[in-house]
Amino acid sequence: MIAPPISQGDAQIIVAASGAMREVLCLVDRVAASDCCVLIEGESGTGKELVARRLWTKSCRREFPFIPVNCAGISETLFESQFFGHVRGAFTGAEQNMLGVVRTADGGTVFLDEVSEIPLNLQPKLLRVLQEQEVMPVGKPIPVKVDTRFLAGTNRNLADMVRQGTFRRDLYHRLNIVRVVLPPLRERTDDVPALLDHFSRRFAEHYGREPIIVSQAVRSLLIGYSWPGNVRELAAWTERLYVTGLSPEALVEMLLGEVELGAGPFSAGLTSLQQVERQAIVYALERANFNQRKAARMLQVHRATLARKLKKHRLL
Repeated sequence: MIAPPISQGDAQIIVAASGAMREVLCLVDRVAASDCCVLIEGESGTGKELVARRLWTKSCRREFPFIPVNCAGISETLFESQFFGHVRGAFTGAEQNMLGVVRTADGGTVFLDEVSEIPLNLQPKLLRVLQEQEVMPVGKPIPVKVDTRFLAGTNRNLADMVRQGTFRRDLYHRLNIVRVVLPPLRERTDDVPALLDHFSRRFAEHYGREPIIVSQAVRSLLIGYSWPGNVRELAAWTERLYVTGLSPEALVEMLLGEVELGAGPFSAGLTSLQQVERQAIVYALERANFNQRKAARMLQVHRATLARKLKKHRLL
């Protein structure tokens, strides 16, 4: 399933109802205007590229290109050519001059997604560009000055990789001028209902449908789910509402049924909404240290509603 494309105007829209994400955005907005490198760390699906786009759109470079590069998808043999460009005849198949990513983004911003995947032997070449702001096109032994800002994203801990010898220490320190850490969705459950509403509006417009109402019971279950795929997984779940014709209740049972036993707060053996609701309540209570007020807030229900459900499920 392909989500509607993100326009430059939408690039700044990051849903942040939780305190954790609001703190992240405050940091992002403070450093956006500078030209420093920013290292964005977070699990897959937490929105690293969206944060990078926000940094770009709030900078003085927003009128120039933003180019995301999947570092894991670039072969070692073509790295220099794709990053720094080449001149015609530099190698077999080089039938015309090519600027490369860095020069194409001149004046703008390059986002190095999954920067941890750049092979160790190629990392010094990237370091030189960051330090000297110049590139050496393949087949042209004359350095070319560039004016490009670099942002980097990774779902791995680069500091650990430095200690293991799989990532250069000097490159790490050059990238890590400012470090932004995106918390996983399971650690910012306040964002789940806000994100659900955001994606619901987006997909309703995209598919030309009326917004689908999601009951409070289903919302509570979604809040309690561990979301291993983070925001991307929640977006995909919301899109299914608009393309499958299935009810939110049916889709949430399918979602929870996909969880492997022991892999999250819900058991794969649950077969009814009543069962998964009970599990959601138990999970919320455990996370709230059995403080019913906190658990009710986590489940997005009134304290009295939680009390009734505790009696119904014989959890008192």
